[in-house]
Amino acid sequence: MRALLLFNPHATTTDERVRDVIASALASAVDLDVQPTKQRGHATHIAAGAVHEGVDVVFSLGGDGTANEVLQGLAGSDVALGVIPGGGANVFARALGLPNDAVAATSILLDELRRRRTRTITLGRAGDRYFGFNAGFGFDAAVVRHVEQNAGMKRMLRQLAFVWSTTREWMTTDERHAPSVTVGFADGRTAGPFAITIIANADPYTYLGRRGMHVHPDADLAAGLDLLAIRAVSTQRLLRIVAQVFRDGSHVGARDVAYHHDLDGFTLSASAAQPLMVDGDYAGEHREVRFTAVRDALRVLAAPA
Repeated sequence: MRALLLFNPHATTTDERVRDVIASALASAVDLDVQPTKQRGHATHIAAGAVHEGVDVVFSLGGDGTANEVLQGLAGSDVALGVIPGGGANVFARALGLPNDAVAATSILLDELRRRRTRTITLGRAGDRYFGFNAGFGFDAAVVRHVEQNAGMKRMLRQLAFVWSTTREWMTTDERHAPSVTVGFADGRTAGPFAITIIANADPYTYLGRRGMHVHPDADLAAGLDLLAIRAVSTQRLLRIVAQVFRDGSHVGARDVAYHHDLDGFTLSASAAQPLMVDGDYAGEHREVRFTAVRDALRVLAAPA
C-alpha cells in the first residue's frame, strides 16, 4: 500500500522529533513518501498529484488549514485522508474522533489502516472551495480575517487571539445594529437580514481550550449542512447565546436565532462585500456565496465509532 505524509513545517504543536516518530510508525505499515508543504496552496497541488499517481492514502500532519488544503486535492477520489493533529485547535481531527495528540492519533489511524476501515463523509462547499467542518460569512469570518492579519498576536496569544478579535469585531462592526446578510433557500424562500451567519457539518464548531463550542449541536459529518443565523441582538443577549453554546446548545430554540439542519444548499448574500471563512482560513471578500453539501465526497480514516 502506497501512502504520502504531507506535513506543515511551521505547524504550532509538532517538531522534527515528533515528525520522525510519526513517519517511522507509518513506514512500518506502508510504502511511505514524505513531503513538506512550502507555501499556501502547495498541499492541494501535492495531494492532487498523489491521486493521479495512484497513492492509496494521504496523511496530513499540521493544523486545520493544512488538512483543508489536502482535502481540496482528494475530494471526489477514492484516496483516503488520515488527519494527524499538529496545529492549534485541530477541529477536523477531533471531529473524526481522534485525540488531540499527533502520536496517539497516528496509532489509531494505523490500526484502522491495517483493518482497511474507511468511511465517507460530507464536505461543504463555499463557492468552489471545499470545507471539512465549518464556514462563516460576515462577522465570524471577519474575526478570522483580523487574526490572520495580526500573525504576531496569534503566535503570542494563541486561542486568546480569537477571543480578543471577536470582542473587537463585535464592538466596532455595524452588523449588530444594521444586520445585512440574507439567506436564500433552495425552494425560493428568503430569510433575514442577520448579523451573524455560521455554517457547519460537524459538532463542535470549534474549541476554546478543551471546551467545545456547540454552535450547531445537530451537525453530523454524515449529513448535510447546518446553518445558524442570529438576528440583531444586544451585547448582553449575545453573551447569553455564547454561554448556551458552551453549556447545552439550547440557543437553537431562541427567538432571535434561526437554526436549519441537514441542508443540501443555500445562498448567503449581502449588499456590500463580506469576508468568507472556511475551516478557520480567511477566503476573501464576497457579496454572495453559494453553500452546498457534497455528500460522500471524501474517504477518511477515522477513530472507530
